[in-house]
Amino acid sequence: MRRTSAFAVLMALSIASPAMATETDTPLARSPSEMSGAEIDAYNQGRAANDADYIRCRRVEQVGSLVKKLRICNTNAEWRRITDKSNQDARDSMAWIERGFSSSQEPKDQIMPATGRPQ
Repeated sequence: MRRTSAFAVLMALSIASPAMATETDTPLARSPSEMSGAEIDAYNQGRAANDADYIRCRRVEQVGSLVKKLRICNTNAEWRRITDKSNQDARDSMAWIERGFSSSQEPKDQIMPATGRPQ
């Protein structure tokens, strides 16, 4: 009887542990940009503004319109990832430019053939 109750307690804890872990780290059911302002406010309630899971929204002007803006929402962690990726891409581009535009660095299938020149 004692072994059965100990086993039942261990099983209950093993089942409850993943449920508790997902309760704090639950992925969002929808993209933050698809959520309404009220849903975002409810999600952010109780979170600090510098928390990685806190959702922030930005309005971005749409090309070709003087008035229309697009609302983009992401968590702070996602905004940080986007910023870091953009900065790394800029550093990579500058390093490539500093090396020079040598055709030896470009793949052969991307080199334009010389047209109109005798071979």
